[in-house]
Amino acid sequence: MNFYDNINNLVSAFKNTEEYTSYMKLKEEIKKDEKAYNTLKKFKDKQSEVQIEYINGREITKQVQEEMQNLYSIVIQDDNSRKLLELEMKINRILADIQKSLGNAVEDIVKF
Repeated sequence: MNFYDNINNLVSAFKNTEEYTSYMKLKEEIKKDEKAYNTLKKFKDKQSEVQIEYINGREITKQVQEEMQNLYSIVIQDDNSRKLLELEMKINRILADIQKSLGNAVEDIVKF
């Protein structure tokens, strides 16, 4: 079997996990609720912005932290939005496990 076939199989296996399929269904459901979708989008956009700032070594101010906490408090009031964020955390764990496995596989190359 071709190496790239194996990658495609991994992607397919990932997309067939309960976490991924549930996430995608719930995401479509949330899109039907304009208010919930816009609130969640605002939160996720702000979350990305803060992550980029952190990665770039910039300090996250107390004001920004409070803003994120307030947005999060609003988002989790909606059951579907809260469930989506929970599924996202589970998906992130799966992706971290994949990354760890790949990292272990290339360790001999990286360590010289």
